[in-house]
Amino acid sequence: MRTGDSSFHDAEAISDGGTGIHDWLNLPHGSEPTSLWDCLHDAHVVSIRSALLERTLTLFCDIEHLRSFHQLNEGFQFVLRLEGVQSARVSRYAIWPGTFSVPAGVSREEESPLVAEYQAKWREESASWKDFEASVTREDEQVFDISDAAVAVSQKGLVALRICGHLNYASYHEVFLRGERFAISGSDGKEFKLEEFHKLGERYWEAFSLRSKFGK
Repeated sequence: MRTGDSSFHDAEAISDGGTGIHDWLNLPHGSEPTSLWDCLHDAHVVSIRSALLERTLTLFCDIEHLRSFHQLNEGFQFVLRLEGVQSARVSRYAIWPGTFSVPAGVSREEESPLVAEYQAKWREESASWKDFEASVTREDEQVFDISDAAVAVSQKGLVALRICGHLNYASYHEVFLRGERFAISGSDGKEFKLEEFHKLGERYWEAFSLRSKFGK
């Protein structure tokens, strides 16, 4: 599991300009961000449910490639649940309308600073959490397509989540959540430890890399 400075390939310039300063309000004391790219990249958040009275917030995630690779039941979803929610906020970004393209054949390492320079020109804009939550609905095909994510957990169990992606495959958003407890389960009730969830993604991408390498 990758830990430390979470390098959001799709958002690193937006968040900190490469300085290593995380835009996480009230990050749990003594916590270290851990990348969730392996298990949440290309996931679709199809529904968000929150309850102010119960102080809970739940993300229902459809991760088709993990479901297929691990032979999970059709319609299986991963459920990310925060309890004792303290903060839920979202920002959207107005994309700079100038011309940008990545030269063909460049490596990921070479591509990263080019993308960072381009994204540094985007403008962060405040957005309403209530509107964002209401807009994510599978019935209307309005999903939040995750490009990257990270989690930070303190020794006392306080947790902060940061999720980046596109709403309805269009406007870019960053989500920041903070709560007292974090749980991961399947829609069938099976519970996953954070390490187990990460391993599901890690095994998929290892197999994907081998298939790409050997053309199978």
